[in-house]
Amino acid sequence: MFLDRLSKEQHQAIFDLAANLAAADNEISEEEVQYLKDFSTAYGIEFDLNKSDIDIIETLSKLTSKEVRIITLQQLIKISYKDGHFGEEEQDKVFLIAQKMGLNDPELIIRIEKWVRQGFDWLYEGEQMLKH
Repeated sequence: MFLDRLSKEQHQAIFDLAANLAAADNEISEEEVQYLKDFSTAYGIEFDLNKSDIDIIETLSKLTSKEVRIITLQQLIKISYKDGHFGEEEQDKVFLIAQKMGLNDPELIIRIEKWVRQGFDWLYEGEQMLKH
């Protein structure tokens, strides 16, 4: 939904950051891989998980507005939850990226994380209703 507001270059930046983040806990789950595959297919990005050596500052320079940066954090937190939890290594990396983007407001990051959790809860609740 919100990703449609971004350019292809910004989609690539988010993919690169997400792939880099997925490896933060030294293990990329099947759910994270599937999320990245779906993302790459949806936005015409080459599926390449080897993003450990990306230049974070250069990548972040493509995220040119506060709106794009918030969408980026939402996506990064979303992939962090794909393996079932938002682990400490992932949290640290997301907070570091937020700081480098100039989003130093902890309340904003908490609101974004709540937004992601509510989205997962909404999907889960819908799936449960459809099963009955």
